[in-house]
Amino acid sequence: MRGRPLLLLLLLSGLVLVAGMADVWVDLHSPRFVVHHHSATLRCDHNIDPQALYKVVFFKNAQRIMKYVRERDPPFELYNITGAEINLMKLTPTSITLDKMDFTASGSYACEVAIETPLFYSKVSRIHELTVIVRQKFRPKIKIKHKKLTSTEYLDATCQSTPAHPPPHLTWFINNEKVDERLTIPHGTTTAHRAHHGMQLSVTSSSLHFPLSSLTLFPNQTVDITCLSTIPSYPSNGEGFADVQNHTISVNVVRIEPAPTQLPVKIISSDPNLSAQRKIDRMLIALLLFACHFISESINSV
Repeated sequence: MRGRPLLLLLLLSGLVLVAGMADVWVDLHSPRFVVHHHSATLRCDHNIDPQALYKVVFFKNAQRIMKYVRERDPPFELYNITGAEINLMKLTPTSITLDKMDFTASGSYACEVAIETPLFYSKVSRIHELTVIVRQKFRPKIKIKHKKLTSTEYLDATCQSTPAHPPPHLTWFINNEKVDERLTIPHGTTTAHRAHHGMQLSVTSSSLHFPLSSLTLFPNQTVDITCLSTIPSYPSNGEGFADVQNHTISVNVVRIEPAPTQLPVKIISSDPNLSAQRKIDRMLIALLLFACHFISESINSV
C-alpha cells in the first residue's frame, strides 16, 4: 500500500513525459549530392536536452552505420559501410563524416535519437537521399544551322551535355528568359563512350523550335541563345545546383516590316451638288484671271 503512491507518481510522470515527447523533432542534415571521392558530413539535429540524450544512431538503407550510447565505454560503435570511410577524428555523438565516397555510398540515410529515463522513448528522422555524382568537365554544345535569320522565321537549335552522372538536365534561355518547355523537344539520355571509376556516364540532348516573331525586336538585333546543363534539374534548397555548365551563342535577326494591309485610295466625293459647285468656282476664277489680264493689256496700250 505504501508503494502505490510512488508507483502512481511514476506512472503519471511517464504519461506527462510521453505527451511531451510529441513535441520532439529530429532531422538529418546532409548534402543531397556529393562529388565522387569527396567527403560528406551528416548531422543529426534535434531539440532534446543534451543531458537527457541517451542514444543516437545513424542508418544507411535501414542498416546501422554508427551508434552512440551515453556512459558506455567506448560510447561509439561502428558498423560496416560500403563505399566510404568513417572519419574517426571528426566523429561526435550527433555527427558522422564519410570520406572517399564511392558510388556505392549513394543511398537512403536517416538518424534516430532516444532518451532512457523515466521511460525509454526514441524518434527517427525522415529519410534523406544522398547521391555520389560525376561532374561535367566541359560546357554543353549548341548546334544551329543559320546564325542569321529573319524575324518571321523559327530558331531551330540542338544542345547536348557533356558526360556526367547522373544525366544532366537541359534548360533553354532566349535573351536570359527561360523558354517555355512546350517549345523544346527533349531527346532523353544516351550512354557516353567513357566511364569514371567503373561508372558509365551519360549525356542529355534537347532541341529548340522557337518563333522569333514572338520577340520584340529592333532592326538587325542580336539574340542570345543559352543552354543550361545542371545536376539536378532544380537547385536544392539552400544548396543551389550540385553541378552547372552553360553555353551561349548569338544569332543575328533581321527585322522584316509587315506589308501594308491596303493601298492608298483617292477619296472622291459622291455629292453631285458639291462637285458642280467646284466646277462653277473654277470657272469664276478663270474669268477673273482673264479680266485682270485684259485690263492690264489695255492699260499698257494707252
